[in-house]
Amino acid sequence: KGAHAHMELLDPVFLPMVEQPVPWTNVYVGGYSSETVRRRPLVKTADKTHLDTVAVAQMPKVYRALNAVQSTPYRVNMNVLDVMQHCWDRGLVVDGLVSADDEPLPAKPSDIKTNEESRKRWRRAAAKQHFHNERQRSKRLHAMRVLSLANKFEHKKIFYPLTLDFRGRGYCQPYFLQPQGPSYARSLFEFWNPVPMTPRGEQWLFIHIAKTFGLDKATYSERVQWTEENKKMIIRIGNDPIPNMEGTEADDPWFFLAACCEFARMMKDPKFSSTLPIGIDATNQGLQLYALMLRDRESALATNCLPCERPNDLYQQVCDTVLKLIEHDMSDYAKAWRAFGLTRKTCKRSTMTLPYGSTFFACKKYTAEWFYDELKKGKVNPFGEETYAPCNWLAEKIWEAIGQSVHAARIGMDWLQQVAAICIENDVVPQWTTPLGLPVRMHYEKQSHLTIKTNVFGTLRQTRIRSKTGEPSKRKSVNAMAPNFVHSVDGYGGLLGAVVNRALDNGVHDYLMVHDEFNVHAPHVSAVGNAARVCSHDIFSGDLLRDLHTEISYMLPSQVGLPEPPTQGDLNITEILKAQYYFS
Repeated sequence: KGAHAHMELLDPVFLPMVEQPVPWTNVYVGGYSSETVRRRPLVKTADKTHLDTVAVAQMPKVYRALNAVQSTPYRVNMNVLDVMQHCWDRGLVVDGLVSADDEPLPAKPSDIKTNEESRKRWRRAAAKQHFHNERQRSKRLHAMRVLSLANKFEHKKIFYPLTLDFRGRGYCQPYFLQPQGPSYARSLFEFWNPVPMTPRGEQWLFIHIAKTFGLDKATYSERVQWTEENKKMIIRIGNDPIPNMEGTEADDPWFFLAACCEFARMMKDPKFSSTLPIGIDATNQGLQLYALMLRDRESALATNCLPCERPNDLYQQVCDTVLKLIEHDMSDYAKAWRAFGLTRKTCKRSTMTLPYGSTFFACKKYTAEWFYDELKKGKVNPFGEETYAPCNWLAEKIWEAIGQSVHAARIGMDWLQQVAAICIENDVVPQWTTPLGLPVRMHYEKQSHLTIKTNVFGTLRQTRIRSKTGEPSKRKSVNAMAPNFVHSVDGYGGLLGAVVNRALDNGVHDYLMVHDEFNVHAPHVSAVGNAARVCSHDIFSGDLLRDLHTEISYMLPSQVGLPEPPTQGDLNITEILKAQYYFS
């Protein structure tokens, strides 16, 4: 017991704080206030050189943004927790909250002992169910921990200390019940500090309710109208959610439930003060950033970086392009896919992950996963027992359609990968400085493998140990360069940090930030949306790729040159100031 108690301090389970976290003033001091547990540095990295570089960097805006977000107090939304506990106790599966019990295996056929074909079919079905149950167990454990922590901290003021990864993206140190978890965990949060509701705030609450129900691609006026038309249902759910479970039909049922409860309270109290986090998020931030860096008008329009009457749906555009590609194709695969039906979800994951280094291999994987999910919903496989070849065929069309729709991202990614390759070939670690002054150092090492075989009570146990060799890995560096650069621009050292600083100047003090989704009180949504547009204009008025070219050129040998960065297009960056759906 003494040994276990000692080891707990070496690898503790981090919980939410009930007092305000220590402000970050340097890379080594901040976050948890306890002196018992070893302090973690601000940047999570094993690269001591990188820590030393960050320690001397002048980046007051990064620290200011981090401290503002981690000093925001939250509390558990008891209305949502009560419904969640009800669903858990009764085995109701709702949007990520899985059942507490395994699903039963299919019933054995009566002729299982005598009919070999029947026995094979049952075994295949049972194996699939076993596999599904195994996958659910980790989710079930996660849900149990979320509910346990929510009950532990109910009615308490809680805080979430932050750390950064080496690119500048912020993460909460506590696990499970945290604002960056799955949707059901995030819906359990509300701000501790209430803010008096305003007419503009009411409008954003109306918009948020419709968005969480599934109208995220509708115009703002259409969302407000939908909420007006469904007031009775919303109030009914908000006042007594357990008997009125029609909200589970929403696209984001847990967020919709929290919004309904907020709306019902507002309707009762003319002096109502809001505590609900309301989020505005980017259409596809990775592609947006490439569009702005390269001033590509077509990509900017597709990702809502330009003024438009209604929000553009990039995933639907890619799907429409796929349908055009196979429209006149008379092959069996094309006919079957047209009959099966393609939707925006068919192309969503492949398109969404492209700017973060997704490959054609990943596209094939995501296409197959979408197809299997559709089959689980009861749709009939038009290819009989065949799945692998048809999904690969469709993935080729999706990959081609993505290339046509977001051409700028491919150009930018290719150039960044060339830069990384040249750096590694010349023994230079790729590093750069973000717009707010955060140093980024991308150091990937090759690994060696050592296999250890041990005989334990007559059983041979085999363990494979990996260790770093100190030699740079060209493959990892090339593959990671594009997503790492984008994340360094969108994190606390870039756009997110700049937005928080500007919003603080405009009187916004409480934040719940999930990378490219900014959650604040309803009356403050307009201020944060305006900050996002202004900060994007300021950051992308220059040429970030040209700046990267200059910075890395200084580190390379004098005789080694980098390829010129891609030429910027004719997009007028000031147009983003009027793009109302840029963050929506």
